[in-house]
Amino acid sequence: MKHLHVSGRRWFTRNSGNTYHTAQTLMDGERGPAVPFSYGYGDHYLTTAAEALESAGHLIGREHHSNGSAEPLWLYCERNGIKFTYEVNDVSRRSDLGG
Repeated sequence: MKHLHVSGRRWFTRNSGNTYHTAQTLMDGERGPAVPFSYGYGDHYLTTAAEALESAGHLIGREHHSNGSAEPLWLYCERNGIKFTYEVNDVSRRSDLGG
């Protein structure tokens, strides 16, 4: 893989105050694993995308730490010479999340 792109969508529920997201990965322009409807705010869509990529066998050698954390996607890409880009769009309705 030479280029990894993650495209996320976030939805904030005003009544409960929770944030949810979906994400789609592109590896060298080809669709990779997608993240279905998931809880998580901020850039958590990048974390769930990394987990989906790793589960599918695309992040070989991703570092894991004794405290349970894992190497961030941007660092994995930097360490492996992979161009990494990402974007996120905030949507107003759950149905706009897709996935």
